[in-house]
Amino acid sequence: MTTTVQRLEMVRRLQTAMATAYAGLGAWVLIHPSSVIALCLTPKYAAMANTTTRLFARCFGAQAMTCGLLLGTSDMTPFSFTAFGVAMVPYLAWNVWFGVGPARGMVNELMLIDFVGNLFFMGGSLWCAKVLREEEGAKRK
Repeated sequence: MTTTVQRLEMVRRLQTAMATAYAGLGAWVLIHPSSVIALCLTPKYAAMANTTTRLFARCFGAQAMTCGLLLGTSDMTPFSFTAFGVAMVPYLAWNVWFGVGPARGMVNELMLIDFVGNLFFMGGSLWCAKVLREEEGAKRK
């Protein structure tokens, strides 16, 4: 059985891992969008990429870096972890829509990694929220 201190340390580590992943992958997209486009889109769609596509990819990367920075420097509460976890729903829907849904064929199989990552962000955030809620409840007693 883990102690409260160990569980709170795990919350901190998960928060740091999620922040690092968001900021790191966002930086990659910001700095070298062409490589991400070539790696993640099927050849048919990657061939259509142009300056505007790369600009939009860079904007997405900058937003991801901002999210990672905020996640890594914020004192997260049970509510903020819950909000972050629930905020993963549209990303998971995107993965399904473009992976196996009506827009299938735009992204390649590597996007399964994105789906798994989004599940990790959702599950990890909700677990962190649960641990922090339990800790708050224990302090009140």
